[in-house]
Amino acid sequence: MKRMSKIVLFMSLFAFKSYAGDKKPWVYLDLGDTIVNTKDMKHIKYMPGAKEYIEDLKREGFKVGIISNIPEEWGLTYEQKLMRLKDVIASGWDDTSEFDWSAFEQILLPLKDEDMKPAPTLFLEAIEKANSCPSLYIGESPKEIVAAKAVGMAAKLYEVNKEGSLIQSSDVKNFLADNYKRQYDKECLE
Repeated sequence: MKRMSKIVLFMSLFAFKSYAGDKKPWVYLDLGDTIVNTKDMKHIKYMPGAKEYIEDLKREGFKVGIISNIPEEWGLTYEQKLMRLKDVIASGWDDTSEFDWSAFEQILLPLKDEDMKPAPTLFLEAIEKANSCPSLYIGESPKEIVAAKAVGMAAKLYEVNKEGSLIQSSDVKNFLADNYKRQYDKECLE
């Protein structure tokens, strides 16, 4: 019985170690006009450099998610809204490479119109889902950037074709350390 207890103790320590080692910071991006150009819904494409940026973030070890406003009329449940969003993107997609939904570990959508950004609801949900790691929001709306910062999230305004608008993936950890205003597990940025 003692041997079994030692094995269970060893396994639980290993399990904790692997879980703790999985702690990674999050980068959430707005979908429309940050990841994809939605100015012309019949010709939706990646924004300049967006696909490569997401790939760079993942290579650097960040978890990547989407925070996007979807109206109530698109569905009553999260699943209905997500399916409608994917259908809208697919029906207007006009880029040389397919849109890669699998690049995102989370897609946060409001269930009610009053929870749409710049309301704090989705930013607070992102912080909670980050599991004590810091998170960053990048979007093209100044109001949304102010709202994300107001709840303590790090945030950066995206301005198309403006140099430095996207934080270099190698600099994101420093940006988080300087701009995330909530308590977080320091191991996430190691």
